[in-house]
Amino acid sequence: IAGALAAKLSDAKTEGDEPAAREAAAIAEFYAARQNAPVWFSDTGASTGASPKTQGLIDAIQDADAYGLEARDFALPPADGGPDADAKAASELKLTKAALLYARYARGGRIMKPSEQLNSNIDRKPQLLEPKAVLDGLAAAGEPGAYLASLHPRHPQFEKLRQAYLAARNAKDGHIPDPAKPLNASARRLRANMEMWRWMYDDMGELYVFNNIPEFMQYVYKDGKIIRAEKIVAGMVDKPSSIFSRPLKHVVLRPKWRVPESIKVNELWPSLIRGGGLMREYGLQLETKDGKALDWRQIDWTKADIRNYEVTQPPGGKSVLGSVKFSFPSQHTIYMHDTPDKWMFRQSQRTLSHGCLRVWKPVELAEIILDYDKGWDKAKVAELIRSGPLNNEVEIEKRVMINLVYFTAWVDDAGKLRSFADIYGHERRVIQALDGQWDKIAKGRDHLAPPEPNFNPKSVASSSAAQQAQARTKKAGQTTGDLLSDVLGFSF
Repeated sequence: IAGALAAKLSDAKTEGDEPAAREAAAIAEFYAARQNAPVWFSDTGASTGASPKTQGLIDAIQDADAYGLEARDFALPPADGGPDADAKAASELKLTKAALLYARYARGGRIMKPSEQLNSNIDRKPQLLEPKAVLDGLAAAGEPGAYLASLHPRHPQFEKLRQAYLAARNAKDGHIPDPAKPLNASARRLRANMEMWRWMYDDMGELYVFNNIPEFMQYVYKDGKIIRAEKIVAGMVDKPSSIFSRPLKHVVLRPKWRVPESIKVNELWPSLIRGGGLMREYGLQLETKDGKALDWRQIDWTKADIRNYEVTQPPGGKSVLGSVKFSFPSQHTIYMHDTPDKWMFRQSQRTLSHGCLRVWKPVELAEIILDYDKGWDKAKVAELIRSGPLNNEVEIEKRVMINLVYFTAWVDDAGKLRSFADIYGHERRVIQALDGQWDKIAKGRDHLAPPEPNFNPKSVASSSAAQQAQARTKKAGQTTGDLLSDVLGFSF
């Protein structure tokens, strides 16, 4: 069937999206290197059925539902390939395309651009393999079905969730009901969490930090084992923490706070127009974009635009960052840090910030990282925090990945399935995408869009004395901690 296969490849048109086009090109290259010799169906004589190798591949694809995929998504040829060379050539290509599509979906390719298709805060992408590498692996494998199954995430949690998924779907005698039917909500949740694992890096590293936002917990792993588990505070429901992974660049001791753009625009600017109470209360300072100090009292804020300036808070007792900050730069401009507001960790749902993560016992985290990267002991870290340089940016040289993840289902070491609230709606979005309900996905606002003021400066300045008096009365009954939380405490 080599001649028939060559003709079909020559006549094939590159259609579909970018992944499909890459797969088509890989298929052409793969068969050209083999002089168009088939892999799956015999090139000589009539076949009464598929070879064990071919049947194993077909069986693996038909078993896709057991891995959270949908077998109906893959077009498969007849097991014998067909009655003649032309039919066998067509079946050869059909099975190869199905195998590549399976490989793409196993690596998260059903949702190619989560940040665009679901929500801008989901900064993840499928961990796709090169199609040519997959084809070579399939051809070389003694059991291509097993090779295909091995392409799913190898993280232990994925397999634990998969087993829970099979149980939730009441798998009996190989029959797995449709997860989209009513009374299968648990299966759909598990399938969505399995899908999010397909977006995670295979190599997490020797030491890494794992912040599970719906659980409000931080785990530090070393050599595959948890060495620290502590609470975190995450972003408010309308100002969610972004979901992404980046390498840790600096541990900043005695850090300086640079006020985010959204806080400058929507909270500090109105305060400045009314007299700048927040600037005085929290010792905030005004600078030009190139770092020159300015007196904010000398500026007419009904005419000046705060976006043309920088606002900072120096290290000290009032610092909203506390004694340590962990910087892992990204377009999301968020980080992990200490906080003076320890009361926040007593809440059960800790959606209390503007996106940054507040960390319980952050000095302990700094000690772990600085010991791993620098070999520093606790005494050295304590001395630097007590009397070291201000805004001391300690560069991290080893690979320490900071992961902000969103898993609403987790199987613990005892085999118990734990569930957490879908606080930002990301689980629902993934479920809708996997169910093909793209038009129902509420993507929300683009959090990366530049902030715009939602007020008129002159209107703020001319607000009635009664309104200002009412605001003062409300604040009078609040503690300093409450005020900090209302205004600045939720801003990073």
